[in-house]
Amino acid sequence: MKSIAVFFLSVVMVAAISCKSKDTNSGDQPATAKEYYQKVLEIEESISEPLLKAEAEIKARSDKNNFAGIAASAKVMEDTLDVKIKALKNIPAVGNGAEDFKTMAVRYFEYIKSIYTAYKDIGEAKDEEQREGAVKKMADLINAQEDIMTNLNNAQIKFAADNGFSLDEF
Repeated sequence: MKSIAVFFLSVVMVAAISCKSKDTNSGDQPATAKEYYQKVLEIEESISEPLLKAEAEIKARSDKNNFAGIAASAKVMEDTLDVKIKALKNIPAVGNGAEDFKTMAVRYFEYIKSIYTAYKDIGEAKDEEQREGAVKKMADLINAQEDIMTNLNNAQIKFAADNGFSLDEF
């Protein structure tokens, strides 16, 4: 189970990156590109605490080889992410390049969800061979993390530039 602990740090890094936005959820639909960007950040920020909680649970359960517990914690996070992905998809895209930015943001959330699907698969594996296959899938996902984060960052920069605001404002 030591291989799962290695992944813990990578996912915590994703959660820490998610924490850089501030929460100013007003519940209104965005009227400007800047407001749209803020709404996306609010959704991103809203997963930080659940991510950290899920990671702590998964680490503690993996230390005890509690595979059913790993699967249960991962399933809760998958469900949380499904709700957030749906919310993100339902926000009207506002601004130049908003649909492209939205696509990248959805892909980012789907990527995070895929990590928890892999955790769930590790926990639900019927035997050690199946579990090792799920761990390999997890490793592949973690190896893609830098590209995913770069793509999201580039989309954020482009969206802000195309709409006349700075990411430093957030």
